[in-house]
Amino acid sequence: MTKRRKFYPFNAEQTVNILSEFGPLVTMFVVNAMTKDINKGTWALLVTTALSIGVMVWMFRRPPVFPLIASTVTLGFGGLTLITGDPMWVQIKVTIFNAMFAGFLFGSLWHFESKQQLALELMPIAALLSVSWLVGLEPGVWALFAAMLVAVLFTRGHLTDLDWVTLGITVPFAALDWWAHDPAWLKTNLVVASALAAGFVAGAVIMPTNFFRYVFEKTFHYTDEGWDFFTRSFAWFFVFTAVANEIVRLSFKESEVYSLLGRELTGINVWILFKVAVIMPLSGLYAGLLARWMRRHDAFKHDEARSETRASSADR
Repeated sequence: MTKRRKFYPFNAEQTVNILSEFGPLVTMFVVNAMTKDINKGTWALLVTTALSIGVMVWMFRRPPVFPLIASTVTLGFGGLTLITGDPMWVQIKVTIFNAMFAGFLFGSLWHFESKQQLALELMPIAALLSVSWLVGLEPGVWALFAAMLVAVLFTRGHLTDLDWVTLGITVPFAALDWWAHDPAWLKTNLVVASALAAGFVAGAVIMPTNFFRYVFEKTFHYTDEGWDFFTRSFAWFFVFTAVANEIVRLSFKESEVYSLLGRELTGINVWILFKVAVIMPLSGLYAGLLARWMRRHDAFKHDEARSETRASSADR
């Protein structure tokens, strides 16, 4: 491995994908900080997003699928910010897209057999959403816990990926609601849960197999356990970024000014700084660590190890 690959493990396409995600945010941060005008900052976001799509098509003669989807969603939510003058649309785009993609990845790991089976799988999250809308936010959380208890008894202690991730998003938001006495936390929990459920149904119904295996099997060669680990770990990372995005969005209000790192920043600039200075390097670090972890799941190495084991057994 070269020194460059050791410290920067991304190829040209991955680099362009990263820049297409964070370049527009950096531009929005600079323009918004200089002009104090969210509309100008949003225009900067939209223009650089459109440019990033053009660069992707020019470099690869095709747009990478998911960066293109993310960029298209950015254009849509950015347009809503310009129409309404509310930066919430640009901010919550990250939450909805990441939660939906996480659900899609979890769904691709799930083996769809019947509508009844899918309905049973969605029971806890359906209880959360329906009771929250019809009765109240806090009763919705208790309905989720009750449905989880039923699921535990029905499956003899086995909770599925969707069960764990639903708990993983609801517990912190419920704790923040209890701590801050602000229903906004449980309202955003419904947004994340809805996006997660929609993505899960799409992944379970559409995907014939593990999503990343379906897309990258001809490029990478991992064991069955490796592909599941790869997809599941990425799904949890997207859940983490969705929850973290909402915590920062709701904690720093656009109408207020905050003193941070010796500078006065609006809530939207704090959010952009968080995306660029925290999420971007954390994503790179996580991708690098995951690439290292996946070496233990290399299919060729496992085949060689099995062959050596058989040969030694035959010698005996």
